[in-house]
Amino acid sequence: MLLVAVDIGNSRIKCGIFYPEGWRRKSPEVNCVFSAGLYDPAWRDFADPLFAAVAEVPRVTWWIASVNRPVTTDFLEILRAARPKDEVMLVSSSDLPLEVAVPHPDRVGIDRLAAAVGANTLRDPNRPAIVVGVGTAVTVNAISKEGVFLGGAISCGAAMSARALHEFTDLLPLIPTEWQTAPESIGKETPSALAAGIFWGLVGTVRELIERQTEVLQGPPEVFLTGGGAKPLVGHLGDDVRFVENLTLIGIAAAARAVLDKG
Repeated sequence: MLLVAVDIGNSRIKCGIFYPEGWRRKSPEVNCVFSAGLYDPAWRDFADPLFAAVAEVPRVTWWIASVNRPVTTDFLEILRAARPKDEVMLVSSSDLPLEVAVPHPDRVGIDRLAAAVGANTLRDPNRPAIVVGVGTAVTVNAISKEGVFLGGAISCGAAMSARALHEFTDLLPLIPTEWQTAPESIGKETPSALAAGIFWGLVGTVRELIERQTEVLQGPPEVFLTGGGAKPLVGHLGDDVRFVENLTLIGIAAAARAVLDKG
């Protein structure tokens, strides 16, 4: 059986194909990933090569974790039209092999919880963990050494900060935030000054939250960095930070394995 894990965020959709030998490992290994930015009106076209990749597979199970209801509705219509016989699972907090120590687990973003599941498959079982997700929003979440999701913090991502500075002022321009490398910390004109403030402010926010959460956790945590906007932060958050590009997809696959093995 082929598993496709789907992570639908506010600005991007990612689909990871897991073959049986990959998703049954302790930390599931994704074979290939298809993704699209949701700000592009043509994002639905990304599904064509995805469906071509599984065209010869008679049975596919789709596990979908979403924080974006309109896009989920659109994707389900595309999926059911292309592969009406496939099994589809919309993932909720109760489907995840994760203890969640907050009053309302069902109100926590499923992407945050799935990434925590992914981190639990990778971390040293004797150490707690912190998971930093960098996307439309930035989340910094704590996991105890027992593997319990303790909660975390949510802040603005770079694109959201840039848009707010533009929309709530008269003269500040809207700048692109898809940085491949870190901008200079001293801007020579307004766009570069905005880039400096947004990027290094983001780095400072994440650093401070990691430090504060570390004080609460029992022992030094492993820190995992993931998300579409995470790459430029690599190297600026400390030497022990581990970048895992598809951590949420790994968590979804681990959850699917746990449920399917029981069945």
